[in-house]
Amino acid sequence: MNIIIQTILTTFGGLAIFIFGMKMMSDGLHHVAGERMRNILRVFSANRIVAVISGALVTCVIQSSSASTVMVIGFINAGLLTLTQSIGLIFGANIGTTITAQLVAFEISWIIMPAIIIGLALSFIPQRKVAKWSETVLGFGFLFLGMETMSAALKGLSKYPAFRDAFRLFDCAPADGSSMIPFFAMLGAIIVGLVATLLIQSSSACTGIIIALGASGLINIYTAVALVLGSNIGTTVTAQLAALTANRVAKQAALAHTLFNVTGVVLIMLTFLVPIKGQPVFFTIISMLGGELPRQIANAHTIFNVVTTLVLIPFVPLFAKVCEALIPIKDKAVKYQKLEPHLLDTPPIALAQTAGSLRQMLQTAWDTNDCAFRIYIDNDEKNRNAVKQLEEKESEVDGFQKDITAYLSELMRRDLTAREAEQIPLLLHCTNDAERIGDHTELIRAITEKLNDANLRFSPEAEREFRSLHGTLTDLASASIALLEKSGIAFQKRAEQINERLNNMLNRSEAEHILRINNGECRPQVGILYLELLEEIRKISRHFENVIERADMFYNKLPEAANSSGDA
Repeated sequence: MNIIIQTILTTFGGLAIFIFGMKMMSDGLHHVAGERMRNILRVFSANRIVAVISGALVTCVIQSSSASTVMVIGFINAGLLTLTQSIGLIFGANIGTTITAQLVAFEISWIIMPAIIIGLALSFIPQRKVAKWSETVLGFGFLFLGMETMSAALKGLSKYPAFRDAFRLFDCAPADGSSMIPFFAMLGAIIVGLVATLLIQSSSACTGIIIALGASGLINIYTAVALVLGSNIGTTVTAQLAALTANRVAKQAALAHTLFNVTGVVLIMLTFLVPIKGQPVFFTIISMLGGELPRQIANAHTIFNVVTTLVLIPFVPLFAKVCEALIPIKDKAVKYQKLEPHLLDTPPIALAQTAGSLRQMLQTAWDTNDCAFRIYIDNDEKNRNAVKQLEEKESEVDGFQKDITAYLSELMRRDLTAREAEQIPLLLHCTNDAERIGDHTELIRAITEKLNDANLRFSPEAEREFRSLHGTLTDLASASIALLEKSGIAFQKRAEQINERLNNMLNRSEAEHILRINNGECRPQVGILYLELLEEIRKISRHFENVIERADMFYNKLPEAANSSGDA
């Protein structure tokens, strides 16, 4: 009994090392190739074929379909991908995830110790990129160490009749003389594979366990395939969980993932009804490819995902329509969340999204200023109605500041490069400047209300100056906001030139207005209010100047992958 308990503990210990190695290798690869892989997901998803290839490539490299799928859900929720694009990427991720099964099916136990030794040695090198490679190599070593430990322990357990009998409960091998797989046994094995994947939260890990069970002789190829089919359904829960708090388009994409895998399982099960050479056609193909049982299981996993993708890829638009019908969008406009929580694990994209949210905040802050200025220039019904909404707009600006600050605070807890970490203070400072621009609205509004309530007007010369200053400040606001979307020397110079022109105009207007007051051309009561407005314009321009300066610094530090995303 003690030997049995020890063997069971060794089995679970091997499983733990296997899952730990897989996670370490995936995390390492995710960081090493992350920026390029995320850019591939974003850029190469224009048509369904390219999207499938992109999804497969990214998942092959980062070794995690779960990470790829969650990334895709995050992109959809942020408005960076359409439903059709995302379906192609998710189909591709299903193919990419089969590489793990192919890896663990190799008999390369000789590489375990060298990988662990090299990985550990690399961890002592202080460079960050080398450290991530050390994670990848160490994870690779632990992956195979866990697989070997688990397989050896399972072979020990297979000697005990009680364990062999337990696995016979869902044995899917056809009865003697028959080519038909027992339906209920197959259904039971599919459910077991589904539940196991739900618990482990990794189809790759579950497939690794199935391969280990096959290598130990506890299950045959028929039972292994049924377990693999269940695992492919179970893996869709990752997308479903990620989409719980996302918009309805993201929920549609998660549903498409589930429908695709379930449809694929049904299609493969239908091939079990077609016998060739005394066994179902699917298993005949696996036999023709040859190899030991572990290799056959890995091949079955790959064939399932490749064949179902090739068969179903023409029906991507149909999948999209079905999902749209099952989860209809109730509102006319889909609500996208720029500050998407799932993108926090992809810092370059999260930073670019924050810049996009900051741009919205700055635009809203300027709109409130502009409205307060315009109520003096044209005190008509339209502007008076707009003024009534200023308080709500100012609260919106404060909300932006709170959300951006919280998002960047969460981002700071992630594993960032020095370059990425330097961008966060720049965005925080810009956020504070945008909030202060919004704060000036109340002061401007108080001045313009005094003028309108007392029916006071500036002198003709001051009126012309004020309109000109307001127009130039509007140009400065537009140039500053554009800088948070488009970087470049030309945009930077234009914004700086407008700012310099505005400062010269303010200095000249102040001097000339003081002369008008001294010469009696302007009443002191009106003159003071005019000077107060000039000071407000000057303060607002300084905040825009800060944004211009920091936007340039931000884009100089922004990684190329995020900078080229088109939605910075």
